[in-house]
Amino acid sequence: MPGIKDFAGKVVAVTGAANGIGREMARAFARRGARLVLADIDEAGLFTVEEELEEAGVTVYAQPVDVSLAAEVEAFCENVYREMGRVDVLCNNAGVAVAGDFEAMSREDLARVVDVNLWGVIHGCHYFYPRMIAQGGGGHIVNTASAGGLAPFMALAIYCCTKYGVVGLSETLRAEAAPHGIEVSVICPGVIATDIVLRSSIRSCTTRSSPERLVEITDRVLKLRGYTPDRVAAAAVRAVERNRAVVRVTPEAYLTDWAHRISRRAFDFATTNAARLARKVL
Repeated sequence: MPGIKDFAGKVVAVTGAANGIGREMARAFARRGARLVLADIDEAGLFTVEEELEEAGVTVYAQPVDVSLAAEVEAFCENVYREMGRVDVLCNNAGVAVAGDFEAMSREDLARVVDVNLWGVIHGCHYFYPRMIAQGGGGHIVNTASAGGLAPFMALAIYCCTKYGVVGLSETLRAEAAPHGIEVSVICPGVIATDIVLRSSIRSCTTRSSPERLVEITDRVLKLRGYTPDRVAAAAVRAVERNRAVVRVTPEAYLTDWAHRISRRAFDFATTNAARLARKVL
């Protein structure tokens, strides 16, 4: 299928647009002439991005939204279609993380990750996708998952659970949406230098480090890795242009996906021993 090559005048909606990957997605599509629709629970950050883009001459509609709440996403969709008339590209990007041993997670931790990472994507698709069909002219849905949606990662059980769900939803919806001329991509980044760790929580500790110390260590690793979110945004734009299905971003995303596919038994052995080692050295 052809993909979307020209974004001039197209309407691109991005959730989780106040920072990180979502903010860079908004900037990337704006540079290609798109009109932007932005949503985030972080109201201050959201309106900062809106102001930046408007100063650059971009048409922007922004609305604070908690994607975990169906009523807020429904109202957002209604407002977007009233203000913009259509949506050509929908980027369900908002996400959160809570790390640590599964037994250390509270019921509230589990619910929050599922509600934002999985239900947030479901809500976006549920309310926007039928309107995109009805408006005609095709379109594209981009769902942000993770390398943790392709292979398991220690201390991220519930996060991986949601990201596996996003990958499954996206691949299935892609087949269903094709007859309507709507394309679906799922983006699976590896280690990206964003502030997601500082905005998240770690619920357990190791023999050497407290949860707070583990947050510091993890954030430092992300920053040293240096793979910036604008590179993920560029991959998302290419996915829309070329109609790609599952988009792995960063070498470790490719490596873990290949390793898991080649031998689940070997991957399980490696990750189990890596988990044991990490508890001793971190």
